[in-house]
Amino acid sequence: MQKILEIFKPKSLYHVDEGPLGENVYVVVVDEGTDVEKKFVEFYNQVGTEPALVVVTEEEFTQIQPLLGKGEKLF
Repeated sequence: MQKILEIFKPKSLYHVDEGPLGENVYVVVVDEGTDVEKKFVEFYNQVGTEPALVVVTEEEFTQIQPLLGKGEKLF
């Protein structure tokens, strides 16, 4: 989780154990205009391919929020 915060500098961060988004998924809410591709490359180069990340803007988050189920807000 620390690397997610360091690299993406999210507005908020959620963890979902299981649900429509998958198992053990982090939902990262970032500012509009964030270079998500660059952040993904940096994250996966440092951490590897786990955990799974879903990176969205605040506007996109409102659309997927119902899919979080019992997701826990971490930040």
